[in-house]
Amino acid sequence: MGDTLPTVRRPHRIRRLVAQGAVLLLLVGGHAQAGDREDVLARINEYMAYEQSGDLIAQGALMLDERSMVYPGGRTHGSNREGMQRQQADQDAFAAKFPGVHYTFELRDVDVKVWNADSALVTFDSIPTRIVPASLPPDDVAKLGPSKISLIVAAMLVKQQGVWKIAHTTFVPREKE
Repeated sequence: MGDTLPTVRRPHRIRRLVAQGAVLLLLVGGHAQAGDREDVLARINEYMAYEQSGDLIAQGALMLDERSMVYPGGRTHGSNREGMQRQQADQDAFAAKFPGVHYTFELRDVDVKVWNADSALVTFDSIPTRIVPASLPPDDVAKLGPSKISLIVAAMLVKQQGVWKIAHTTFVPREKE
């Protein structure tokens, strides 16, 4: 027989370790990480700050290149970069025609949900206020047209390489209070 020891099999121990590992993966792997909610909210605040400043190119950098959007009157998808360049051109033309006119935005009822540490949904009400400088001639004030409307916004974000990006936005007119 020699001096070899018999092999002791412990199938129950291996099964128990596999089961414990699976439970650990379920408990840890799919949940939002500490700070994700705050990071998503910071991204939305950054998005709105660029909206308020009129820097739509910088705002576009917060989004996926292939972002989709649903808004009153239509929807769009495809090259986000081209879309943001068009919006920036419109914004620049408005600013040249009506110098000093700008908007501030109040966010209400902000709700952030994060799943699997890589996807999030943020909903909020966006309440715009148009600021018209006293120096704008009355004829130009009359040409301003209607102000931006209050909206309910839903933004879907995804985390790619550690960075939260806006993948989709939906804008729905908000009923007046």
